[in-house]
Amino acid sequence: MTKTGSEIIKAIEMAWRAIQRKHKDVPDVVAVTGSGFHGRKPKWAHFWAGRWLQDEEGNEGAAVNIVQQIRTGRPELFVSGELLGLPGRRIMQTLLHEAAHGLNHARGQHDANINGRHNRLFVKAANELGLIWPEGKAPHKSIGFSQVEITDATAARYEKVIEKLEAARLAYLAEGRRFENGDPGTAGGDGGEGGDGGDGGAPKRGKGSRGGTRGGKRIYVTCECDDPDPFPITPGRLERGAIICGDCDAAFRPRDEDDD
Repeated sequence: MTKTGSEIIKAIEMAWRAIQRKHKDVPDVVAVTGSGFHGRKPKWAHFWAGRWLQDEEGNEGAAVNIVQQIRTGRPELFVSGELLGLPGRRIMQTLLHEAAHGLNHARGQHDANINGRHNRLFVKAANELGLIWPEGKAPHKSIGFSQVEITDATAARYEKVIEKLEAARLAYLAEGRRFENGDPGTAGGDGGEGGDGGDGGAPKRGKGSRGGTRGGKRIYVTCECDDPDPFPITPGRLERGAIICGDCDAAFRPRDEDDD
């Protein structure tokens, strides 16, 4: 039995520690890998806050609600096998992208909405980590300011890390190279980081993950904040599980149920 899988994870963890040494607020993560291209939209990576739990002494097996989990659980850093087939600089760009989500999560700042649209708070954290939004480029209609890019100066600061990522390419999934090169036969998408989100978790695939099929009935939901920001969603998605506001810790509910 080979150690290929564990060596891949060790390389990812090595790169993440290098980021943490330069940016102390970037949180610890549980690094995992797998295919990010199995759905309709490719995903290079994601940062999922509170994804992994750790039992405290004397509290093994205790029930934990979703709010507690997001607050106390360890984030997941998912790196797709497709990304691992790309050059080390491109891998480092994505890791810094996810670290920007981690930075904002640690600071209690929401840099992406439930549909994965990245806002300017994300760009601000990305700039801090050495990524830039291309000058004059308009935000993407779906994922907003997701497609930040690594600068030459940042790549130089991480030169040795990038070299180690290149050397650690023991196995990868080929679809990433075809997609990055614009092969029309590869799964669709826009070339961004896909479904990463900095606050509440990764989006789920399949019917209703973003509200069901196009043209379906949608209702507006809201939380208990003093100045809430309602957004549309299908009833089916709301029934599958609670969506928690990161500010007031309340579950979103249909706006018609609000007290006037």
